[in-house]
Amino acid sequence: MEHDFTVGEYLLQAIKDIGIRSVFGIPGDMVIRFFKVIEDDPDLDIYTFSHEPGVGFAAIGSARATQKPSVAVVTFGVGGLNMLNSAACAYAEKTPLIVISGAPGQKEKMKGDFLHHTVRDFTSQLKIYREVTVEAVLLDSPKTAYMKIQKALSACQEFMLPVYIELPRDMVDEKILIPEEKEMPFYPTNNSAIKEASEEILFRIAEAKRPVILAGVETERFKLNTSVISLAERLNIPLVTAFLARDIIPHEHPLYFGTYVGLAGNKVAMKLVEESDCLLMLGVIIADANLGIKIKKLKHDSMMLCVSRDVLIKNHVYHDVPLKLLMEELLKNEIEKRKILLPAKQEFDINRSCKLTGASITTKEIIDAINWFFSKYGEMPIVSDTGDCLFTTLSINAPMVMACAYYCSMGFGAPAAIGYSLTTGRRPLVLIGDGAFQMTGQEICHCPRYGINPIFIIFNNRRWGMQQLFDPTAGFNELVNWPYSRIAELWGGKGYLCDTCEKLYNAFEDAKDNKEFSLIEVVLEKEELSEELLGWVKELRG
Repeated sequence: MEHDFTVGEYLLQAIKDIGIRSVFGIPGDMVIRFFKVIEDDPDLDIYTFSHEPGVGFAAIGSARATQKPSVAVVTFGVGGLNMLNSAACAYAEKTPLIVISGAPGQKEKMKGDFLHHTVRDFTSQLKIYREVTVEAVLLDSPKTAYMKIQKALSACQEFMLPVYIELPRDMVDEKILIPEEKEMPFYPTNNSAIKEASEEILFRIAEAKRPVILAGVETERFKLNTSVISLAERLNIPLVTAFLARDIIPHEHPLYFGTYVGLAGNKVAMKLVEESDCLLMLGVIIADANLGIKIKKLKHDSMMLCVSRDVLIKNHVYHDVPLKLLMEELLKNEIEKRKILLPAKQEFDINRSCKLTGASITTKEIIDAINWFFSKYGEMPIVSDTGDCLFTTLSINAPMVMACAYYCSMGFGAPAAIGYSLTTGRRPLVLIGDGAFQMTGQEICHCPRYGINPIFIIFNNRRWGMQQLFDPTAGFNELVNWPYSRIAELWGGKGYLCDTCEKLYNAFEDAKDNKEFSLIEVVLEKEELSEELLGWVKELRG
């Protein structure tokens, strides 16, 4: 039957029905009409940025703030392909991102003429996005648009992965036809496999001498943190997190022992994980960046991996086992609480002496300064870019760390922090290397117009420092030395140039009360690298 909604209006209603209230994007001629529909919707806020990668990372920051889908809207070709890296990041790191792209009108396609922004043919972008999304649909008819929209949005929530919706510009104002009998998408679940996997997991834990739970990114995406804690408490076994799920368990919990990233991470966590004879890996992506290891460090026969709706235990594989249902089944069972001797926790080194000296700044001094700042004025959520700045977070006592810790795309930090702040209303501390800032740092110019005031810390060593580790003789890692603190002033923030410890501490003291965004430029020696990063690279090299 016919409904009063147009295709464009219904698409917006569908995203609002799943709780979305913000849209991130950049307009273009093939999506301009849809942008106007968004702008006219009183229930939606639209945030525009300077470049599509920033749009995508801001939407990812928003999604990770709530563990709910977020929306990025772009134009065809030049916009959609610019967004591709952000969509790939969302897929790799299991983030529910909805990419909506404008496209040439269906009638225009029938003429057979090439249109601007087209690559090989009109289907190129749709085909490309099928590689980096769990579902990609083309709304090419008002008769099928309803089911395609439902299929994409359902998949996004079921798998916590990105989806792609292509909206031809002449479909925006077409009246959508909503069928009387609605066939909702179906995802198979194997109840007997869930039960058997649960029984085998609990049996192996009961037989083990040193069982450990390693919690990964899916436990956060599916909001299973409380369930994981309950399971650890009922079993009375230690809990550790992977890098991408950095500290999703409260630090103060007696069973939590920090983040495992091999030599780079918590030494107590490393000992627990690598000496475990029964490692229950819940939602963990096994990869060098996420775990900081060569896989041989983990004993294959001791691993029980539960990820991507599968459970793998030695030679047993259980399919169609959603992590949420598995956790429910595990907690249903009668579990005998173990009596174990827990190790002492690794404490964070908090500098309380306020080193007001003229000494040059090292990464250790940055860590000390942040820990001091948090201990004196209260902790802040941290958003970090890729590189040495990310590894320093392993020694910082923070309530939340959001980062691109597996896909490792530079340029994540600034826009993701803006998306996080816009969604939560919270003020983040943002750690960015100078190389990453030169990719997407211009997005901080939008902070004044959106009324947010993050504190950005730029690690300025005038090079891609992490890359230099792989070939110390290379000259191609050198960067132009931007005047970061002065740029911040020109863009409506407050900048601080810090080349001594005293200036760094004074900058923190001053920035805490700023209503505008703050940018603390920390001048480091070119060769300066954190102990955490050096440990990770050492282990990666084997």
